[in-house]
Amino acid sequence: MSDPIKSVTESMGNFVGKWTAYAAFGSSMLYLIGYLTLRFQLSTYGLATDLDLFDEKYLFAGCRFLVYLVSSVPNILIVVLLLTAVGYLPYRLMPSAVRERVARWFADWCAKPSRLSLVGIVLTVVFIQFVMRRCFAFGNLLLQKQLPDEWISSVLLTSDAKLTLYFSALVAGTLLTAFIAWQTVTIVDSTSASGRFLVAVLVFLVSVEFLLLPVNYGVLISTQQLPQVAEAPGDAKPLDGRRAWLLWNSKETLTYFIYNSPDSRILMTVPRRDAPIRIVAYDDIYCVLFSANHSGSRPCSR
Repeated sequence: MSDPIKSVTESMGNFVGKWTAYAAFGSSMLYLIGYLTLRFQLSTYGLATDLDLFDEKYLFAGCRFLVYLVSSVPNILIVVLLLTAVGYLPYRLMPSAVRERVARWFADWCAKPSRLSLVGIVLTVVFIQFVMRRCFAFGNLLLQKQLPDEWISSVLLTSDAKLTLYFSALVAGTLLTAFIAWQTVTIVDSTSASGRFLVAVLVFLVSVEFLLLPVNYGVLISTQQLPQVAEAPGDAKPLDGRRAWLLWNSKETLTYFIYNSPDSRILMTVPRRDAPIRIVAYDDIYCVLFSANHSGSRPCSR
């Protein structure tokens, strides 16, 4: 057996031998991501309910987040390619001596891990504090008459394409700081206590960014669509001008959001029954509730 084939065979054998550990770790991460997504989705709606420790909903929610995360990567690559194309021409027009001096200065500047760590920490803190944490302004939205007076409210009511680009920007910012953290880890001076401390702080902040990604997804994206039902919950009677949406489906109860007017909104939980749930449409719930705040390009049918 040739050496390349033998190497591939050994690698495959090692991977198969550790498959159980990889699968357990991947499932645990999907459960954690799914739990964060659903927890903040329900808190955004204003639904106070206890989530079970183990529920297949977490796995499905984690998988949906992962698919949405992966689908945002092409958007990031397109922007990166455009910026590279725009910056490449001025770079090539520079005299070679200038390019060499710029490259030498950049290499010398990055050679000191403390500088790169401090830049990464500043970027990460600013990104977390002023961008990623802004979704915490949303809570109990289904029972509020207007959205919070925050810039993030315009993101909640924007078109689907712009909302996708916004999430792609969150992913791009997280990946940028993660790349800086990876660079600092590779060049850190192990004998410098201050250098190790700065790298540890940066790695911690980047981990917080990754945890905030499913939180933003759960608040801004997974809450947009709700299934509208045909009958009032629990009694299968006509709604008489009201509108009702299925909010949460647990093993023992069903929770509905009933809307009659801006001053008449109810979250109702009823025991789960064998009666079928008739879904007639999927509505953009924020467009329905906050059309007065809406100024974007998303169509709001009434």
